[in-house]
Amino acid sequence: YYHFNVTRSPLDNVTLRRALAMAVDRESIVKYVTKAGEEPAYHFTPPETAGYSATARLPFNLARARELLAEAGYPEGRGLRKIQLLFNTSDAHARIAQVIQQMWEKGLGVEIELVNMEWKVYLDHTQEKKYDIARAGWISDYEDPNSFLDMWVTDGGNNRSGWSNAEYDALIAKARGVLDTAARYNIFQKAEEILLREAPILPIY
Repeated sequence: YYHFNVTRSPLDNVTLRRALAMAVDRESIVKYVTKAGEEPAYHFTPPETAGYSATARLPFNLARARELLAEAGYPEGRGLRKIQLLFNTSDAHARIAQVIQQMWEKGLGVEIELVNMEWKVYLDHTQEKKYDIARAGWISDYEDPNSFLDMWVTDGGNNRSGWSNAEYDALIAKARGVLDTAARYNIFQKAEEILLREAPILPIY
């Protein structure tokens, strides 16, 4: 996935973030770039994580992405500064970044600068929020949707996007005290809907 630095203009604009997210054709990425059986991701929590599958979606829809870009104040990319896309050194990360760069430039008219950094330097930049957009990955510590969704609470140790939402925080906290699985998962559905609506992250696969 990629995370946006929501503390830095212009990525503090949720409409712009949604435009960028909806202009990425994840199906093409897994079919032609990664080619290892990955599933395109339209939400953050993987399907069937301990029986939980998100119902909210952040789909690929280029026509809607163009409309959102205009609504954000940047029709066809006009007036938008060059945006940096940071990734740590890896041939696979570079290929994905290059494809997404092309999708954004051709599909939206958004100019993207790719920035490749070694791991330690990349970590420093993301921790200090010295970036616009950065790649990341996550493997769950345990099989539960909470392992994915509690990453995005305000000031969470893995939340390097700077995103903060009080309603989201309250839902994640509430879920901790709910023993009934169906009720707990319903809380997670509401939380993930907020996460995708505000789009501090861009799931890829």
